[in-house]
Amino acid sequence: MNKFKLTVLAASLGLAPLAHADTNAEILAELQALKAKVQQLEAQVKAQQAQIDDNQKATDEASKVANHADVQIAGIKQANESSGFMGLKISGMIAPAYVYNQDQQASSFVFLNRSNQNAGGGTIYNYDNSYFGSAYLQFQKETAGGVKWNLTLAPDRGAGTLMNGNSIIHEASVAIPLNSSTKLIAGQIPDWEGYESTWDNQIKPITHNLLFDFTELTAYTGAGLDQTVGNWEWKAMIANMNSPRYYYAGNGGRAPALVFRADYTPPGYDNADIGVWAMVGKLPNSNVAADGTTPLFPTGTSTAQMVEVDGYMTNGAWGYYGQLGYGQQTGAAYNGGKAKWWGLSGMLTYNFTPRFLGFARADYLNNSSNGGGLPGGYMNASAGSLSFNQINGFGPGYAYDPVAGTWSITDPNKGANRFALSLGWNYLLTESTTLKMEYRYDRSNLNTFYNVSDGSFKKYNNLLAASVVVSF
Repeated sequence: MNKFKLTVLAASLGLAPLAHADTNAEILAELQALKAKVQQLEAQVKAQQAQIDDNQKATDEASKVANHADVQIAGIKQANESSGFMGLKISGMIAPAYVYNQDQQASSFVFLNRSNQNAGGGTIYNYDNSYFGSAYLQFQKETAGGVKWNLTLAPDRGAGTLMNGNSIIHEASVAIPLNSSTKLIAGQIPDWEGYESTWDNQIKPITHNLLFDFTELTAYTGAGLDQTVGNWEWKAMIANMNSPRYYYAGNGGRAPALVFRADYTPPGYDNADIGVWAMVGKLPNSNVAADGTTPLFPTGTSTAQMVEVDGYMTNGAWGYYGQLGYGQQTGAAYNGGKAKWWGLSGMLTYNFTPRFLGFARADYLNNSSNGGGLPGGYMNASAGSLSFNQINGFGPGYAYDPVAGTWSITDPNKGANRFALSLGWNYLLTESTTLKMEYRYDRSNLNTFYNVSDGSFKKYNNLLAASVVVSF
Protein backbone atom coordinates (compact mmCIF):
# COMPACT_ATOMS: atom_id res chain seq x y z
CA MET A 1 0.00 0.00 0.00
CA ASN A 2 1.45 3.40 -0.89
CA LYS A 3 1.70 6.42 1.37
CA PHE A 4 -1.28 8.15 -0.24
CA LYS A 5 -3.69 5.35 0.56
CA LEU A 6 -2.60 5.19 4.20
CA THR A 7 -3.17 8.89 4.57
CA VAL A 8 -6.71 8.66 3.21
CA LEU A 9 -7.54 5.73 5.57
CA ALA A 10 -6.14 7.59 8.56
CA ALA A 11 -8.20 10.62 7.72
CA SER A 12 -11.32 8.53 7.42
CA LEU A 13 -10.81 6.93 10.88
CA GLY A 14 -10.22 10.29 12.45
CA LEU A 15 -13.44 11.75 11.11
CA ALA A 16 -15.65 8.74 12.14
CA PRO A 17 -16.20 9.81 15.81
CA LEU A 18 -17.23 13.22 14.59
CA ALA A 19 -19.88 11.66 12.32
CA HIS A 20 -21.39 9.56 15.12
CA ALA A 21 -21.19 12.10 17.92
CA ASP A 22 -24.93 12.90 17.82
CA THR A 23 -25.84 9.18 17.80
CA ASN A 24 -23.78 8.48 20.93
CA ALA A 25 -25.44 11.31 22.82
CA GLU A 26 -28.85 9.92 22.05
CA ILE A 27 -27.77 6.45 23.20
CA LEU A 28 -26.44 7.90 26.44
CA ALA A 29 -29.69 9.73 27.07
CA GLU A 30 -31.69 6.56 26.46
CA LEU A 31 -29.44 4.65 28.83
CA GLN A 32 -29.95 7.24 31.51
CA ALA A 33 -33.75 7.17 30.98
CA LEU A 34 -33.71 3.37 31.13
CA LYS A 35 -31.71 3.50 34.34
CA ALA A 36 -34.24 5.89 35.86
CA LYS A 37 -37.10 3.58 34.76
CA VAL A 38 -35.36 0.60 36.33
CA GLN A 39 -34.91 2.54 39.55
CA GLN A 40 -38.59 3.50 39.48
CA LEU A 41 -39.62 -0.12 38.93
CA GLU A 42 -37.35 -1.25 41.76
CA ALA A 43 -39.02 1.30 44.06
CA GLN A 44 -42.46 0.07 43.00
CA VAL A 45 -41.45 -3.54 43.60
CA LYS A 46 -40.17 -2.64 47.06
CA ALA A 47 -43.41 -0.80 47.83
CA GLN A 48 -45.52 -3.70 46.58
CA GLN A 49 -43.48 -6.14 48.60
CA ALA A 50 -43.98 -3.96 51.67
CA GLN A 51 -47.73 -3.91 50.98
CA ILE A 52 -47.74 -7.69 50.56
CA ASP A 53 -45.92 -8.05 53.85
CA ASP A 54 -48.42 -5.70 55.55
CA ASN A 55 -51.36 -7.60 54.02
CA GLN A 56 -49.94 -10.90 55.15
CA LYS A 57 -49.50 -9.52 58.63
CA ALA A 58 -53.10 -8.21 58.66
CA THR A 59 -54.34 -11.55 57.33
CA ASP A 60 -52.52 -13.39 60.06
CA GLU A 61 -53.98 -11.05 62.68
CA ALA A 62 -57.48 -11.34 61.15
CA SER A 63 -57.16 -15.11 61.15
CA LYS A 64 -56.27 -15.03 64.81
CA VAL A 65 -59.24 -12.75 65.54
CA ALA A 66 -61.56 -14.97 63.46
CA ASN A 67 -60.37 -18.05 65.28
CA HIS A 68 -60.94 -16.28 68.58
CA ALA A 69 -64.39 -15.15 67.40
CA ASP A 70 -65.24 -18.72 66.36
CA VAL A 71 -64.32 -19.88 69.82
CA GLN A 72 -66.44 -17.12 71.37
CA ILE A 73 -69.43 -17.85 69.07
CA ALA A 74 -69.19 -21.54 69.83
CA GLY A 75 -69.17 -20.66 73.51
CA ILE A 76 -72.17 -18.35 73.12
CA LYS A 77 -74.08 -21.00 71.18
CA GLN A 78 -73.28 -23.57 73.80
CA ALA A 79 -74.33 -21.15 76.56
CA ASN A 80 -77.58 -20.30 74.73
CA GLU A 81 -78.34 -23.96 74.20
CA SER A 82 -77.57 -24.94 77.78
CA SER A 83 -79.57 -21.98 79.17
CA GLY A 84 -82.58 -22.57 76.91
CA PHE A 85 -82.26 -19.45 74.70
CA MET A 86 -81.59 -21.39 71.49
CA GLY A 87 -84.60 -21.01 69.16
CA LEU A 88 -86.34 -18.61 71.57
CA LYS A 89 -88.32 -15.62 70.26
CA ILE A 90 -89.85 -12.98 72.53
CA SER A 91 -92.44 -10.48 71.33
CA GLY A 92 -94.97 -8.21 72.96
CA MET A 93 -97.42 -5.34 72.71
CA ILE A 94 -98.93 -2.54 74.76
CA ALA A 95 -102.04 -0.69 73.56
CA PRO A 96 -103.69 1.87 75.87
CA ALA A 97 -106.96 3.28 74.53
CA TYR A 98 -109.46 6.05 75.18
CA VAL A 99 -113.19 5.36 74.74
CA TYR A 100 -116.30 7.53 74.73
CA ASN A 101 -119.66 5.68 75.01
CA GLN A 102 -122.64 7.97 74.54
CA ASP A 103 -125.42 5.89 76.14
CA GLN A 104 -123.27 4.82 79.08
CA GLN A 105 -122.04 8.41 79.56
CA ALA A 106 -118.56 6.94 79.87
CA SER A 107 -115.42 8.75 78.74
CA SER A 108 -112.11 7.47 80.03
CA PHE A 109 -108.87 5.73 79.32
CA VAL A 110 -109.17 1.96 79.02
CA PHE A 111 -106.12 -0.12 79.90
CA LEU A 112 -105.75 -3.46 81.71
CA ASN A 113 -108.99 -3.04 83.66
CA ARG A 114 -111.31 -5.92 84.50
CA SER A 115 -114.22 -5.88 82.07
CA ASN A 116 -116.89 -5.40 84.76
CA GLN A 117 -114.98 -2.56 86.46
CA ASN A 118 -114.53 -4.73 89.57
CA ALA A 119 -111.00 -5.97 90.19
CA GLY A 120 -112.22 -8.66 92.59
CA GLY A 121 -115.25 -9.86 90.66
CA GLY A 122 -115.96 -11.90 87.59
CA THR A 123 -115.40 -10.62 84.09
CA ILE A 124 -118.20 -9.58 81.76
CA TYR A 125 -117.23 -8.98 78.16
CA ASN A 126 -118.76 -5.89 76.49
CA TYR A 127 -118.20 -4.55 73.00
CA ASP A 128 -116.95 -1.22 74.40
CA ASN A 129 -114.54 -2.97 76.77
CA SER A 130 -113.21 -6.13 75.15
CA TYR A 131 -109.64 -7.09 74.23
CA PHE A 132 -108.45 -3.57 73.40
CA GLY A 133 -106.63 -1.62 76.08
CA SER A 134 -104.42 -4.65 76.56
CA ALA A 135 -100.82 -5.78 76.82
CA TYR A 136 -99.23 -9.16 76.17
CA LEU A 137 -95.85 -10.84 76.28
CA GLN A 138 -95.26 -13.88 74.07
CA PHE A 139 -92.55 -16.51 74.35
CA GLN A 140 -92.08 -18.88 71.40
CA LYS A 141 -89.44 -21.60 71.25
CA GLU A 142 -88.55 -24.24 68.70
CA THR A 143 -86.29 -27.11 69.68
CA ALA A 144 -83.81 -28.93 67.45
CA GLY A 145 -86.41 -31.66 66.94
CA GLY A 146 -88.92 -29.17 65.52
CA VAL A 147 -91.17 -29.05 68.60
CA LYS A 148 -92.79 -25.61 68.92
CA TRP A 149 -93.83 -24.17 72.26
CA ASN A 150 -95.94 -21.03 72.83
CA LEU A 151 -96.68 -19.18 76.06
CA THR A 152 -98.59 -15.89 75.79
CA LEU A 153 -99.25 -13.88 78.95
CA ALA A 154 -102.01 -11.26 78.91
CA PRO A 155 -103.18 -9.82 82.25
CA ASP A 156 -106.89 -8.89 82.53
CA ARG A 157 -107.50 -9.13 78.80
CA GLY A 158 -106.53 -12.61 77.62
CA ALA A 159 -108.51 -15.81 77.13
CA GLY A 160 -107.53 -16.96 80.61
CA THR A 161 -109.20 -13.96 82.23
CA LEU A 162 -112.45 -14.63 80.39
CA MET A 163 -112.68 -18.37 81.00
CA ASN A 164 -110.48 -19.11 84.01
CA GLY A 165 -110.89 -16.42 86.65
CA ASN A 166 -107.77 -14.33 87.14
CA SER A 167 -105.47 -16.41 84.92
CA ILE A 168 -103.03 -14.37 82.83
CA ILE A 169 -102.47 -17.29 80.42
CA HIS A 170 -103.84 -16.42 76.99
CA GLU A 171 -102.15 -19.36 75.26
CA ALA A 172 -100.03 -22.28 76.47
CA SER A 173 -99.56 -24.77 73.66
CA VAL A 174 -97.16 -27.21 72.03
CA ALA A 175 -96.90 -28.49 68.46
CA ILE A 176 -95.02 -31.78 68.10
CA PRO A 177 -94.05 -32.95 64.57
CA LEU A 178 -95.25 -36.46 63.72
CA ASN A 179 -93.94 -36.30 60.14
CA SER A 180 -93.06 -33.62 57.58
CA SER A 181 -96.66 -32.40 57.26
CA THR A 182 -98.50 -33.39 60.46
CA LYS A 183 -98.19 -32.08 64.02
CA LEU A 184 -99.74 -33.08 67.31
CA ILE A 185 -101.14 -29.96 69.03
CA ALA A 186 -102.16 -29.66 72.68
CA GLY A 187 -102.77 -27.17 75.46
CA GLN A 188 -104.85 -24.02 75.81
CA ILE A 189 -105.28 -22.63 72.30
CA PRO A 190 -107.20 -19.43 71.40
CA ASP A 191 -110.25 -19.73 69.15
CA TRP A 192 -109.72 -20.30 65.40
CA GLU A 193 -112.82 -18.47 64.10
CA GLY A 194 -113.11 -15.40 61.91
CA TYR A 195 -110.97 -12.96 59.98
CA GLU A 196 -110.11 -10.80 62.99
CA SER A 197 -107.26 -11.60 65.36
CA THR A 198 -107.38 -10.90 69.07
CA TRP A 199 -104.69 -8.27 69.53
CA ASP A 200 -104.60 -4.59 68.57
CA ASN A 201 -101.37 -4.91 66.57
CA GLN A 202 -102.99 -7.57 64.34
CA ILE A 203 -106.25 -5.80 63.40
CA LYS A 204 -107.11 -2.44 61.84
CA PRO A 205 -110.06 -1.23 64.01
CA ILE A 206 -109.92 -0.78 67.77
CA THR A 207 -113.16 -2.61 68.60
CA HIS A 208 -114.03 -6.05 67.20
CA ASN A 209 -116.90 -6.99 64.95
CA LEU A 210 -120.20 -8.32 66.34
CA LEU A 211 -119.46 -11.94 65.42
CA PHE A 212 -116.04 -11.86 67.09
CA ASP A 213 -117.40 -10.30 70.28
CA PHE A 214 -120.60 -12.30 70.73
CA THR A 215 -120.77 -15.48 68.62
CA GLU A 216 -117.17 -16.73 68.62
CA LEU A 217 -115.65 -18.84 71.37
CA THR A 218 -112.70 -17.91 73.56
CA ALA A 219 -110.27 -20.85 73.67
CA TYR A 220 -109.98 -24.65 73.59
CA THR A 221 -108.29 -26.88 76.14
CA GLY A 222 -107.41 -30.27 74.67
CA ALA A 223 -105.40 -32.06 71.99
CA GLY A 224 -105.59 -32.63 68.25
CA LEU A 225 -103.80 -32.65 64.89
CA ASP A 226 -102.60 -29.98 62.47
CA GLN A 227 -101.70 -30.99 58.90
CA THR A 228 -100.47 -28.95 55.92
CA VAL A 229 -100.72 -30.29 52.35
CA GLY A 230 -99.84 -27.90 49.53
CA ASN A 231 -102.01 -24.79 49.83
CA TRP A 232 -104.30 -26.50 52.37
CA GLU A 233 -104.08 -26.64 56.14
CA TRP A 234 -106.56 -28.40 58.39
CA LYS A 235 -106.62 -28.82 62.15
CA ALA A 236 -108.97 -30.49 64.63
CA MET A 237 -109.17 -30.94 68.40
CA ILE A 238 -111.11 -32.83 71.03
CA ALA A 239 -111.34 -30.22 73.75
CA ASN A 240 -113.17 -28.32 76.43
CA MET A 241 -114.75 -25.22 74.97
CA ASN A 242 -114.17 -22.05 77.01
CA SER A 243 -113.07 -23.96 80.10
CA PRO A 244 -109.79 -25.43 81.41
CA ARG A 245 -111.71 -28.22 83.17
CA TYR A 246 -115.34 -29.19 83.71
CA TYR A 247 -116.37 -29.96 87.27
CA TYR A 248 -119.62 -28.71 88.76
CA ALA A 249 -120.10 -29.43 92.47
CA GLY A 250 -120.91 -33.10 92.08
CA ASN A 251 -123.40 -32.51 89.25
CA GLY A 252 -121.16 -34.03 86.57
CA GLY A 253 -118.76 -32.48 84.18
CA ARG A 254 -118.43 -34.52 81.01
CA ALA A 255 -118.42 -32.01 78.20
CA PRO A 256 -116.45 -33.17 75.15
CA ALA A 257 -116.55 -31.16 71.92
CA LEU A 258 -115.02 -31.53 68.47
CA VAL A 259 -113.70 -28.39 66.79
CA PHE A 260 -112.36 -28.27 63.22
CA ARG A 261 -110.90 -25.71 60.81
CA ALA A 262 -109.61 -25.90 57.23
CA ASP A 263 -107.81 -23.11 55.35
CA TYR A 264 -106.92 -22.68 51.68
CA THR A 265 -104.35 -20.12 50.55
CA PRO A 266 -105.13 -19.09 46.94
CA PRO A 267 -102.08 -18.10 44.88
CA GLY A 268 -101.75 -14.83 42.99
CA TYR A 269 -102.47 -12.39 45.84
CA ASP A 270 -100.28 -10.42 48.22
CA ASN A 271 -101.97 -12.17 51.13
CA ALA A 272 -105.13 -14.29 51.05
CA ASP A 273 -106.97 -17.07 52.89
CA ILE A 274 -110.32 -18.86 52.74
CA GLY A 275 -111.38 -20.80 55.83
CA VAL A 276 -114.22 -22.90 57.21
CA TRP A 277 -114.75 -23.66 60.90
CA ALA A 278 -117.19 -25.92 62.78
CA MET A 279 -117.87 -27.10 66.34
CA VAL A 280 -120.21 -29.73 67.75
CA GLY A 281 -120.46 -30.80 71.39
CA LYS A 282 -120.94 -29.18 74.79
CA LEU A 283 -120.51 -25.53 75.71
CA PRO A 284 -120.63 -23.91 79.13
CA ASN A 285 -124.12 -22.58 79.84
CA SER A 286 -124.54 -20.10 82.68
CA ASN A 287 -128.20 -19.43 81.90
CA VAL A 288 -130.53 -19.05 84.86
CA ALA A 289 -134.26 -19.24 85.40
CA ALA A 290 -136.48 -16.21 85.12
CA ASP A 291 -136.18 -15.54 88.85
CA GLY A 292 -132.41 -15.29 88.43
CA THR A 293 -131.59 -17.98 90.98
CA THR A 294 -132.02 -21.52 89.64
CA PRO A 295 -129.58 -22.77 86.98
CA LEU A 296 -131.40 -24.35 84.06
CA PHE A 297 -128.43 -26.68 83.56
CA PRO A 298 -126.91 -27.86 86.87
CA THR A 299 -123.96 -29.45 85.07
CA GLY A 300 -123.08 -26.05 83.62
CA THR A 301 -123.08 -27.19 79.99
CA SER A 302 -125.47 -27.84 77.11
CA THR A 303 -125.23 -29.08 73.53
CA ALA A 304 -124.25 -26.65 70.78
CA GLN A 305 -123.56 -26.68 67.05
CA MET A 306 -121.73 -23.88 65.26
CA VAL A 307 -120.31 -23.29 61.76
CA GLU A 308 -118.75 -20.34 59.98
CA VAL A 309 -116.79 -19.40 56.87
CA ASP A 310 -114.39 -16.49 56.55
CA GLY A 311 -111.77 -15.10 54.24
CA TYR A 312 -109.57 -12.18 53.38
CA MET A 313 -107.25 -10.98 50.67
CA THR A 314 -105.02 -7.98 50.08
CA ASN A 315 -104.06 -6.85 46.60
CA GLY A 316 -102.09 -3.65 46.18
CA ALA A 317 -103.56 -0.89 48.34
CA TRP A 318 -106.90 -2.70 48.86
CA GLY A 319 -107.87 -5.22 51.54
CA TYR A 320 -111.08 -7.28 51.65
CA TYR A 321 -112.36 -9.24 54.68
CA GLY A 322 -115.54 -11.21 55.27
CA GLN A 323 -117.23 -13.69 57.60
CA LEU A 324 -120.56 -15.56 57.80
CA GLY A 325 -121.60 -17.63 60.82
CA TYR A 326 -124.48 -19.65 62.28
CA GLY A 327 -124.98 -21.36 65.64
CA GLN A 328 -127.39 -22.71 68.22
CA GLN A 329 -127.20 -23.89 71.83
CA THR A 330 -129.79 -25.74 73.89
CA GLY A 331 -131.22 -23.72 76.77
CA ALA A 332 -129.05 -20.68 76.18
CA ALA A 333 -131.82 -18.23 75.18
CA TYR A 334 -133.32 -15.47 77.31
CA ASN A 335 -136.56 -17.41 77.92
CA GLY A 336 -134.74 -20.70 78.58
CA GLY A 337 -135.29 -22.09 75.11
CA LYS A 338 -132.79 -22.86 72.37
CA ALA A 339 -130.60 -19.93 71.41
CA LYS A 340 -130.14 -19.40 67.67
CA TRP A 341 -128.09 -16.80 65.87
CA TRP A 342 -126.63 -16.03 62.48
CA GLY A 343 -124.61 -13.09 61.29
CA LEU A 344 -122.15 -11.63 58.85
CA SER A 345 -119.33 -9.12 58.90
CA GLY A 346 -117.37 -7.42 56.15
CA MET A 347 -114.51 -4.94 56.13
CA LEU A 348 -112.80 -2.90 53.41
CA THR A 349 -109.39 -1.26 53.87
CA TYR A 350 -107.39 1.09 51.65
CA ASN A 351 -103.82 2.37 52.02
CA PHE A 352 -103.87 6.02 50.96
CA THR A 353 -100.12 6.09 51.59
CA PRO A 354 -97.75 3.39 52.88
CA ARG A 355 -98.26 4.85 56.38
CA PHE A 356 -101.93 5.89 56.32
CA LEU A 357 -104.80 3.37 56.07
CA GLY A 358 -108.55 3.85 56.19
CA PHE A 359 -111.16 1.17 56.93
CA ALA A 360 -114.92 0.63 56.93
CA ARG A 361 -116.56 -2.35 58.63
CA ALA A 362 -120.23 -3.37 58.72
CA ASP A 363 -121.79 -6.16 60.83
CA TYR A 364 -125.22 -7.73 61.20
CA LEU A 365 -126.29 -10.26 63.85
CA ASN A 366 -129.74 -11.86 63.85
CA ASN A 367 -130.61 -12.95 67.40
CA SER A 368 -134.40 -12.80 67.69
CA SER A 369 -135.26 -16.42 68.64
CA ASN A 370 -136.59 -17.05 72.17
CA GLY A 371 -135.77 -13.59 73.40
CA GLY A 372 -132.21 -13.76 72.14
CA GLY A 373 -129.30 -15.94 73.15
CA LEU A 374 -125.59 -16.33 72.49
CA PRO A 375 -122.89 -18.98 73.09
CA GLY A 376 -122.49 -19.55 76.80
CA GLY A 377 -126.00 -18.54 77.85
CA TYR A 378 -124.92 -15.29 79.52
CA MET A 379 -127.77 -13.10 78.26
CA ASN A 380 -128.89 -12.27 81.80
CA ALA A 381 -125.47 -11.64 83.33
CA SER A 382 -125.04 -8.35 85.13
CA ALA A 383 -122.28 -5.81 85.61
CA GLY A 384 -123.19 -3.74 88.61
CA SER A 385 -126.72 -2.37 88.15
CA LEU A 386 -126.71 -3.04 84.39
CA SER A 387 -127.23 -6.31 82.59
CA PHE A 388 -125.17 -7.64 79.72
CA ASN A 389 -128.15 -6.98 77.41
CA GLN A 390 -128.60 -3.36 78.42
CA ILE A 391 -124.97 -2.49 77.68
CA ASN A 392 -124.61 -4.46 74.43
CA GLY A 393 -128.11 -4.06 72.96
CA PHE A 394 -129.23 -7.72 72.99
CA GLY A 395 -132.27 -9.50 74.44
CA PRO A 396 -135.91 -8.39 74.55
CA GLY A 397 -136.87 -4.79 73.86
CA TYR A 398 -138.28 -2.30 76.36
CA ALA A 399 -141.29 0.04 76.14
CA TYR A 400 -142.20 3.01 78.29
CA ASP A 401 -145.42 2.99 80.29
CA PRO A 402 -146.42 6.65 80.75
CA VAL A 403 -148.97 5.75 83.46
CA ALA A 404 -146.54 3.81 85.63
CA GLY A 405 -143.60 5.94 84.51
CA THR A 406 -141.41 2.86 84.04
CA TRP A 407 -139.77 0.87 81.23
CA SER A 408 -140.61 -2.83 80.95
CA ILE A 409 -139.91 -5.75 78.61
CA THR A 410 -142.41 -5.99 75.80
CA ASP A 411 -141.96 -9.62 74.68
CA PRO A 412 -139.57 -12.04 76.44
CA ASN A 413 -139.76 -14.39 73.46
CA LYS A 414 -138.44 -11.91 70.91
CA GLY A 415 -134.82 -10.78 70.93
CA ALA A 416 -133.07 -7.92 69.21
CA ASN A 417 -131.27 -8.02 65.89
CA ARG A 418 -128.09 -5.98 65.92
CA PHE A 419 -126.20 -3.88 63.39
CA ALA A 420 -122.85 -2.06 63.69
CA LEU A 421 -120.86 0.25 61.43
CA SER A 422 -117.26 1.29 62.13
CA LEU A 423 -115.19 3.90 60.29
CA GLY A 424 -111.61 4.80 61.10
CA TRP A 425 -107.96 5.04 60.22
CA ASN A 426 -104.49 3.81 61.19
CA TYR A 427 -101.30 5.83 60.96
CA LEU A 428 -97.92 4.09 61.17
CA LEU A 429 -95.96 6.59 63.26
CA THR A 430 -92.84 4.41 63.44
CA GLU A 431 -92.02 0.86 62.47
CA SER A 432 -93.32 -0.34 65.84
CA THR A 433 -95.96 2.31 66.69
CA THR A 434 -99.44 2.72 65.21
CA LEU A 435 -102.00 5.42 66.00
CA LYS A 436 -105.67 4.41 65.65
CA MET A 437 -108.99 6.23 65.56
CA GLU A 438 -112.48 4.72 65.23
CA TYR A 439 -116.06 5.92 65.18
CA ARG A 440 -118.67 3.20 65.72
CA TYR A 441 -122.46 3.30 65.36
CA ASP A 442 -124.45 0.43 66.91
CA ARG A 443 -128.14 -0.11 66.28
CA SER A 444 -130.89 -2.53 67.33
CA ASN A 445 -134.37 -3.11 65.90
CA LEU A 446 -135.68 -2.92 69.48
CA ASN A 447 -135.19 -0.51 72.38
CA THR A 448 -132.36 -2.42 74.03
CA PHE A 449 -129.58 0.15 74.70
CA TYR A 450 -129.87 1.61 78.18
CA ASN A 451 -129.29 5.36 78.43
CA VAL A 452 -127.89 6.08 81.88
CA SER A 453 -128.52 9.82 81.63
CA ASP A 454 -132.34 9.52 81.85
CA GLY A 455 -133.02 5.81 82.42
CA SER A 456 -134.57 5.30 79.00
CA PHE A 457 -133.96 2.59 76.39
CA LYS A 458 -132.86 3.45 72.86
CA LYS A 459 -132.32 1.68 69.57
CA TYR A 460 -128.82 3.03 68.97
CA ASN A 461 -125.55 4.04 70.52
CA ASN A 462 -122.44 5.98 69.44
CA LEU A 463 -118.88 5.18 70.39
CA LEU A 464 -115.60 6.99 69.70
CA ALA A 465 -112.25 5.39 70.43
CA ALA A 466 -108.56 6.21 70.04
CA SER A 467 -105.56 4.02 70.69
CA VAL A 468 -101.78 3.91 70.44
CA VAL A 469 -100.30 0.48 69.74
CA VAL A 470 -96.62 -0.20 70.41
CA SER A 471 -95.25 -3.68 69.68
CA PHE A 472 -91.93 -5.44 69.21
